Amino acid sequence: MGTARIGMGPPAAGATLPPPRPATLPGFPPAWPVAAAVTRHCQDPPGTPPPAPPLPPSGFAHLRRQAAALDALRPRLDACCRHRAPLPCARRAWTDVLDAFCADEFGVKTRQFHCCRRDGAARRRCFAQRPDAAVAAPPELVAPPQELSFPPGEPTAANLGNICALGGLHPGPLEPPGPRGRLLLRLERDYGRCCRNESLACAHDAWRKGLDRFCREEAAVKTKQHRCCQRGGGQRPGGARDRCFASAAPHPGYERNVSLARLEPPLLRALCGAARLLHPRSPVPELLGAVTGPCCPLPPPEQRSCARHQLSRAIAALCAAPPAARADPRGCCSLGRGHERRRCFDTSYLGHVTLGGPPPTHD
Repeated sequence: MGTARIGMGPPAAGATLPPPRPATLPGFPPAWPVAAAVTRHCQDPPGTPPPAPPLPPSGFAHLRRQAAALDALRPRLDACCRHRAPLPCARRAWTDVLDAFCADEFGVKTRQFHCCRRDGAARRRCFAQRPDAAVAAPPELVAPPQELSFPPGEPTAANLGNICALGGLHPGPLEPPGPRGRLLLRLERDYGRCCRNESLACAHDAWRKGLDRFCREEAAVKTKQHRCCQRGGGQRPGGARDRCFASAAPHPGYERNVSLARLEPPLLRALCGAARLLHPRSPVPELLGAVTGPCCPLPPPEQRSCARHQLSRAIAALCAAPPAARADPRGCCSLGRGHERRRCFDTSYLGHVTLGGPPPTHD
């Protein structure tokens, strides 16, 4: 009575069909951890989560895997609140849980969650761009993760300038979450040593040795190795393994996608050095010039406060110009003088800027 028929053909008159099951559970995928959200979680921990919607005893295994991932993340986030650095800890937990979810997805002969069919940073960006993100939180709380890309590109004469000019640019403290993180940290250190003499041979040797060690560490754990580690020629420069890693690098030129909304010391060092804007679009060059001109000659401890002050002044000066003369295609100046205007500049112009090093010289 009141139940749907199972089998072929239409339901009997008066039968009630169950509502269609969603492709994803509410809250999945979990939001990418950001500082404000992690602080709020730690200061005011959420209560017992609502129970997952009831599922039939068979079928809908994809929703069970999503529920298991959400259940696995909550205690790890709670544990991160006791960590000395809660935000990096929460991001590692988020990445680990979703990687484990994807491993479970590939363990069954069904269509996998679409983000799982990507690797590395592309997978993280996909999960972070959840469909309800624009409704669930303001823009700055749902920005996709921006981390050092993996695998790192092969050092060449064309990209050595970027390697040396942009070294150390990453969003906050990068703690090694595993073999990949440790490789990137070691390379950052070794590249810094090589850049003192601008030695391409040194950088290339550091890249190859770093990949050798990465593959040994990958082989030491019972997980699927990176596909390039399974190629031969690991001890031979230019072998199949080196070619595989070089071709798989998402950013072989070592350019950096950064945010100029928060001008921290590592970014200021690059901007006051040899870094340059790639694909500059107004008003970014004008705003950046208003910062670097007066602030770069100052001692490093004074540059940060100078940069914040000068950037605010430059935005105010831009918006004080007549509308026809403003370099403001997104109309941020029309939002008044408060937080909304600054947020508009941060998200529309300053939040996604690509930096490169000096162009290669040609003899």
